Amino acid sequence: MKQMQTIKLHYKQTGSGPVLIILHGLFGSLDNWQTMVKMLSDEFTVYSLDLRNHGKSPHTDDFSIRLMAGDVMQFIQDHQLADLNIIGHSMGGKVALELLNLEDTLLHKMMILDIAPKKYPNGHEQLFKAMFALDLNSMHSRKEAEEQMMPFIPDLGVRQFILKNLDRTKEGNFIWKVNLESVYKHYDEINKEISFRQKFMTDVLFIKGSLSRYILPEDETKIKQLLPNAKFVEIKGAGHWIHADKPDELMHVIKQFMQTTN
Repeated sequence: MKQMQTIKLHYKQTGSGPVLIILHGLFGSLDNWQTMVKMLSDEFTVYSLDLRNHGKSPHTDDFSIRLMAGDVMQFIQDHQLADLNIIGHSMGGKVALELLNLEDTLLHKMMILDIAPKKYPNGHEQLFKAMFALDLNSMHSRKEAEEQMMPFIPDLGVRQFILKNLDRTKEGNFIWKVNLESVYKHYDEINKEISFRQKFMTDVLFIKGSLSRYILPEDETKIKQLLPNAKFVEIKGAGHWIHADKPDELMHVIKQFMQTTN
């Protein structure tokens, strides 16, 4: 593996059984996965991670899918994990797929939630605008922050998701947990295509929401060329945040996939 500047990631470990690593999406954190982690920890040793520039993990000026994959690989090596399984949602799914380029032999099964390895157009401009528009120094409450975000983000669920990135200092001031400047500066890096160095025979399950357009039929054809063992399943009534929309259905799909053998 080519050397890169990695960082120590914040994480939580729970449960027992086969190793399962969870990687969140853009503007997310391991906290978004608490409900699923509780369900999964009955059968797995779950490591939920905060990716670089998110949650409680360190902030850095540099930011890319490859750097985040390097951080996760360093975490795997530090904890001496092998034959492990990974769930990656959205940006975290791209990070998981990039791990194949770094060291595919450590990976057993991979579940990619509502993302393909292709290049995506920019689609988070309103979220960035809403976050940059907040004057955190004059903010007195989360309710006030939500009200200021409303013109930019009409959807209540999305506003609440973004507001989970707000934290308070000991002095009582609001700060962003996410490194907003760095993520915005390198936003194009997140949307880049994953270039696989070869075909990989890893068992990969792509899980898409029926209400989402992130994985299209033509994407499945291209994915099968790169990942011949890839499978696809759609969860009815779920949007892009499958784990929040349909946790029980997702849990069923994960368990089924983990129990299958080729």
